[in-house]
Amino acid sequence: MGDHTPWFLVRHREDSDEFPGSNAGLVQELVSSGSLRTEKGIAAFKAVDRQHFWPSEGKKLAYADMPLRNGRLHLSAPHIYAKAIESLLPLEPGMSFLNIGSGTGYFNSIISEMIGPLATNHGVEIWPETLAHAERCCAAIGKSHIKFTLGNVYQLDVSKTIRYDRIYLGACANSRSKYLYRLLEVGGVLIGPFQVGYSQQLRRVVRQSETQFNVELLGSVQFASLIEPPAASQTPPPAPPPPLAGGPPVAAVAAAPETRPRAGAAASPPPSGESAAGAEQEQDEEGEEEEEDDEFADEDEFEDDVD
Repeated sequence: MGDHTPWFLVRHREDSDEFPGSNAGLVQELVSSGSLRTEKGIAAFKAVDRQHFWPSEGKKLAYADMPLRNGRLHLSAPHIYAKAIESLLPLEPGMSFLNIGSGTGYFNSIISEMIGPLATNHGVEIWPETLAHAERCCAAIGKSHIKFTLGNVYQLDVSKTIRYDRIYLGACANSRSKYLYRLLEVGGVLIGPFQVGYSQQLRRVVRQSETQFNVELLGSVQFASLIEPPAASQTPPPAPPPPLAGGPPVAAVAAAPETRPRAGAAASPPPSGESAAGAEQEQDEEGEEEEEDDEFADEDEFEDDVD
């Protein structure tokens, strides 16, 4: 991709009155910074009010271009979502979307504006209270067609899961998570951070065929990590859930136990994405490429072309 706009922008403001006071003001700031460039992306952000997805006590900061956290609720900085959308393009009506670590439902709702209400729009979330929050927020704005599933993505049975045209990882996947590429349809695009040694790579993965994937490294980043289940709970997943209205069944995933509250979020079947995306920090090392980690599962089943 030819875009060199940094994924992480740092804004130093001491006075909260300097933050945009409306969703329209937020969108204008994203356009001015170069994070949002396309008409479709701009229209989608204008249609979904970020404040609607945040608790009332924190609404003063809802339009600030910064990450927000309140208990288990988390919203990445708006420019992160803006850059993700630009990297996932084209997004057309009818395309299927999976959000791993779907959080408040904000990003799924923005994607919904682009792929339409009849498209498969799934989110996977590890925390029950966060999932319930997302369902309430989406239902309140007429987006009950977005389906969220409670579970841990590391317990997802990829062989029994539908494929998606677009996938977003809202938190960093471990170095053995290359198998997540197989959730893509041929021609599909995945955007997300992956652990490589002690650093994280933000990747744009395009599935070119059943066995070949093109991997573009967008830069070094700092996200919270997807929560891994305790070793003792890594047992075969249960039978697949029944089909969801408006889309085929996703995959079988074991519900995540309320333990080890490490930094992230992930889940199972129907997908959509946004929570568990964690503290992003500025590291503008765009174009900086690191070697692929050798510790990937099923590496002999397909190959990557790394740009």
